[in-house]
Amino acid sequence: MLTFDKIRELERNERDGRKLQKLPDDIIDQIGEYLKRKERIKEKTTTDIMELENVKSTIKRFFELREGKILSATLDAVRIGMMPDNMTKPEEKVFYQLVDITKQFREDFFHDIRKSNEQDVCRVKKSVPEFVGPDMKIYKLTENELVRLPKEVEDLLIKEGVIEKVEDA
Repeated sequence: MLTFDKIRELERNERDGRKLQKLPDDIIDQIGEYLKRKERIKEKTTTDIMELENVKSTIKRFFELREGKILSATLDAVRIGMMPDNMTKPEEKVFYQLVDITKQFREDFFHDIRKSNEQDVCRVKKSVPEFVGPDMKIYKLTENELVRLPKEVEDLLIKEGVIEKVEDA
């Protein structure tokens, strides 16, 4: 049966250790039962009230310590594939969801960077005189030439019918 001292010990061990500590599978039920027992006391003394508030604060700190370790472990799992030990079933569920979300975020981020650096290949439909682009480079376009242009220039010249995108160039 869980006691106030045992709850404080759980919190202390979690605070002092770098890794998640091993918990009983039914720790959530045990904490819930403990709180129910304390809240059912009809004639609460000042000590009972203080103990209840202290234990609630201790449980919150304990949870937040584990929560921080899970978030940190998420980054480790995504970056180097290192998986944590000693998670409860609910923590595992959240952990794997966070890993999936974080992996997708990283993939999207790096995909968007690569995509923003890619330029489409375009065929010049009609020649135009030299001009200076927004990147301060001078461009001279000759009919049937294949070119790569900054996105702003490409969009304008496509709209004006000067160039067209080439699909598999």
